[in-house]
Amino acid sequence: MEWITIQRAAALTGYSVNALRHKINRGQLIEEEHWRKARDGRILFHVANFNNWLKQ
Repeated sequence: MEWITIQRAAALTGYSVNALRHKINRGQLIEEEHWRKARDGRILFHVANFNNWLKQ
């Protein structure tokens, strides 16, 4: 699976959904690299790119 929901990313990383949203709003996570908005409006995270960001 290449993309996961923000809720799943929160469960896997220990960051809250709110913390992940703040990282998006502050520009720490880049749209279409780390995350994207699906057609239904849900925020999805790219697993490999997000893992690379976590390792930095």
